[in-house]
Amino acid sequence: MSKRGKRILVSLFFIILLIILIVCSNIYAGKINVQNVNIKISYGRSDTIILSNNINMSLKEEFGDFLTKQRKDIDIKKIESFLNLNPYIEQAQVYQTLKGALNIEIKQREPIVRLYTLRNKEYYIDKLGKIILIDDNQLTDVVIASGNIDVGNKNLENNLDTIDIENKKGFDKTLSNIYYFAQKLAYDSILSYQIDQIYVPNKGNFELIPKIGNYIIRVGQNEDLEDELIKLRYLYKEAFSRSGWDNYSVVDLRFRHQVVCTKKGES
Repeated sequence: MSKRGKRILVSLFFIILLIILIVCSNIYAGKINVQNVNIKISYGRSDTIILSNNINMSLKEEFGDFLTKQRKDIDIKKIESFLNLNPYIEQAQVYQTLKGALNIEIKQREPIVRLYTLRNKEYYIDKLGKIILIDDNQLTDVVIASGNIDVGNKNLENNLDTIDIENKKGFDKTLSNIYYFAQKLAYDSILSYQIDQIYVPNKGNFELIPKIGNYIIRVGQNEDLEDELIKLRYLYKEAFSRSGWDNYSVVDLRFRHQVVCTKKGES
């Protein structure tokens, strides 16, 4: 046999040996018992809504006690699919270590507004536009939206499309505008500390209710929303710090290039 042939045989031997070692190690690793279950939840900017203890209990009810199983008996994809059915979970990742640890990493959704609807139901809209039905006491400190609001029979598995606001109609447009407002308020270093509620009258535009002070802020529902919020930010940063907001009953931002303020006692 030539030297080249011997080298080929040696290479094949080592390749076969490596495959055997990998197969054997996988079989051995698969028979290792699950030693511990580690659940880690990332809350982002949100308050705590889901708890690791509750997640652990729901997993036990669905899959049994992981600590009585071997690594090979753990179906990671099924666990992830089950967790992602929870409307408060944005993302779930599950993986195992060779030492028998089952690691579950969860990213909680971040609600930015709480809706009170005409049907006496409550929903969150999260930062991605996901509508979440509130059917328990999952409370988090976010701006509240109330008034002429309805979710109806909307498919709650779909995110809201809030980009093309002008082509929205009826309640869908209202929800899109609320989502737009909530996004701007949640991530604004000034307005997030000032505005407590978004109110939708039966007719007309939106009203913002401040956390401090007995006055209302009227805003529109068109392409001028960004400019109106810029004016409101300036009022809190500059004008109100000098004259005080307690002097006014209504602050109207709907007029282009100006702010109309009605003093208390004026009609």
